[in-house]
Amino acid sequence: MFIQLNNNQYRISRNMLIRLMTDSFVNHRTIVVAKIIVFRCGNDLIYVNGTNWLALGKVIGSSVDVGCLCCKFKRRKGYKRTYGYRNVITMVYFTKIIKL
Repeated sequence: MFIQLNNNQYRISRNMLIRLMTDSFVNHRTIVVAKIIVFRCGNDLIYVNGTNWLALGKVIGSSVDVGCLCCKFKRRKGYKRTYGYRNVITMVYFTKIIKL
């Protein structure tokens, strides 16, 4: 199944967790709704173009991804510079496909 969420496309196989980068606070009761592009039903591959098929996902957990975080500063000058990034990663398990 291929889904589109926040202008990003993801390929999801059956029983697979995916990692999403989120900017906002996500708790364990949140349901993630994504637009489906392509999915498989039995032996048929169904291409969705314009019809409203949605995938419902359950949030399993979240963590913070830190990439190359370092800092440089000068003593007594007030100069401090931080390089790197922190992203909130959310683990989502998609359970249902529905049509609106």
